[in-house]
Amino acid sequence: MSLFTTMGMFIIDENRYIDPPAPSQTDIIGGAGTYAIMGARIVTELNNSHLISGIIDKGIDFPSTVYAELQSWSTGIIFRDSDRLTTRGCNIYDKGIRFFEYLSPKKQIEVNDIIQYENLKRSKTYHLICSIDRCNSIIKDILKFNPEAIFIYEPLPTDCIHENYTKLTKLLPYIHIFSPNLDEAEGLAGKSNLLKELAIRFTKYQSIPNSGTVIRCGSEGCFIHTTNNGTYKLPAYHQDQSKVVDVTGGGNSFLGSFAMGWILNDQNWLTAGIYGNVGSGCVIEKLGMPTVIDDKFNGISFKDRLTKYLTENQIVIH
Repeated sequence: MSLFTTMGMFIIDENRYIDPPAPSQTDIIGGAGTYAIMGARIVTELNNSHLISGIIDKGIDFPSTVYAELQSWSTGIIFRDSDRLTTRGCNIYDKGIRFFEYLSPKKQIEVNDIIQYENLKRSKTYHLICSIDRCNSIIKDILKFNPEAIFIYEPLPTDCIHENYTKLTKLLPYIHIFSPNLDEAEGLAGKSNLLKELAIRFTKYQSIPNSGTVIRCGSEGCFIHTTNNGTYKLPAYHQDQSKVVDVTGGGNSFLGSFAMGWILNDQNWLTAGIYGNVGSGCVIEKLGMPTVIDDKFNGISFKDRLTKYLTENQIVIH
């Protein structure tokens, strides 16, 4: 049985720089699901890393270098060969704004894909990044064969408008961990000067015991509010923004790290939030994915990163 399964997509990215101009970069491992897998892997020791999973479809153009890098993570990723093109996308940077477009048809992961593999079918948790309607449909289908499943929901940015708030409130009773970023939370529920007030607009509809909302605040870290009225404001891993190279995938990796921290530590929200910040901090240190060698990521172990974070922020976890 997997502990963490993402239903997010795998994408091979290309980066193009319009203004300021710079050489393009190709064959970058990307996709929300892939970043979530990496986040989970960062906080999970090698002896348990096979319990982190998702499905990656290898198209006829799948680069051998990308496959080798993914294999180096030692996770439970399921690779499927396909006679189609691999899902590819392009990030276009122009005057500090990022635009995204698909370069080949996207291949979403469906519930029918999940049920083909017993360890995914019985997964402890599922990470969902999709529209509210699609999330509702996926959850109802998964609960038919895995009634104890735990759901982590990351809404699509395009869905985060106030007109969808009522629709979201009908989904939230099924969600254990709901995590928009700050802009998305404000778009759905309306702006608020108080993070707690904003988070409560979601948690008041979450009915599963010990469920909650995690608002990802970028360089300001994260804010957590739970149905048990637990409240935590945690700073980002990197306080020195000069150490941040590329924030792409930071939010997705945060949720992978957060979910594994939550599961591995008896659903402790404070510990999960710390794990999330540490994991995402590691990912944004370089373009693409961290370099993985055994249990070191960009040359530093999670334990050493955790110690650094706790010491710098004078946090004690039990």
